[in-house]
Amino acid sequence: MTSLGIDHPLVCVRDLAEARETYLSLGFLMKPPGMHPWGTSTALVIFRNQLLELVGIGDENLLGSYPAGDFLFGRHVQHWLDEREGVPLSALNSSDAAADEAAVVARGGYCEGTIEFGRDVVRDDGTPDRTATTLKIFTRPGLPRLSMFACQQHRRDLIEFPKWMDHPNGAHGFVSATILAERQEQPAVCDWLATLHGPGAVTETGWGFIVATGKGHWRVLDRDAAGAVLGPLPDDLAPDSAPSVISLDVACQALDRVRPFVETGGFAARELGGTLVLTEPAKLGGILLTFQEAPRAP
Repeated sequence: MTSLGIDHPLVCVRDLAEARETYLSLGFLMKPPGMHPWGTSTALVIFRNQLLELVGIGDENLLGSYPAGDFLFGRHVQHWLDEREGVPLSALNSSDAAADEAAVVARGGYCEGTIEFGRDVVRDDGTPDRTATTLKIFTRPGLPRLSMFACQQHRRDLIEFPKWMDHPNGAHGFVSATILAERQEQPAVCDWLATLHGPGAVTETGWGFIVATGKGHWRVLDRDAAGAVLGPLPDDLAPDSAPSVISLDVACQALDRVRPFVETGGFAARELGGTLVLTEPAKLGGILLTFQEAPRAP
């Protein structure tokens, strides 16, 4: 089993500014928007060793840059965003991207290539510095919206600023991320996630299966099971039924801290078994968002 954990599924949206305002209204703190060097724009909610990342198209002229073999990060986002909003690519937290690549490849996975990049930053004391990030791109034929990449942040101290992590809604990370996969697709999805995280990470359930990771777990359900767990699914949620992430399941200190933002913002929501489910994909970037009380990780 690798140390790869759920870091940040990329919520790809057509209007980044509007989506950012929506998430701000839910009680998340968000840094000002930035830009990836391959042309996608980004807005971040920062947690400890995890992010909630909204991604849009910032500069189409750069989308063909930073290839990882035949894989182009910007073009991948653009292609699947043209079809619908949602998550077409997910980052996996890594403390050693090269070792994680070797482990995944040893289990039969394929790494498209490596992207190395950084951004110039200025520390609070005015000192210039530079982030450094290594990405290892993993893809599986037939599961394009479950493309993944190991993400090693070599300078996490230049990303995780405490003043941006004390969210008014009490959110502090992800408990899980929910993947929709119909029954006939689940064996392929199970094999893919076992390739990434190790066969011992998979646990079958009465409604599908879960996959433990180094940070949170994947929860895989078909549409009927997802409706039982999350409530009736909106018609505009993954209408093509392609295997993909349909919900980010956020850990929070107390639902009482979340409810006022949901009510003031006029978000449609339901509560099921101690989970608060926000049910408007058109507002949230093509996904559902759930909140559940969970202890903060050390």
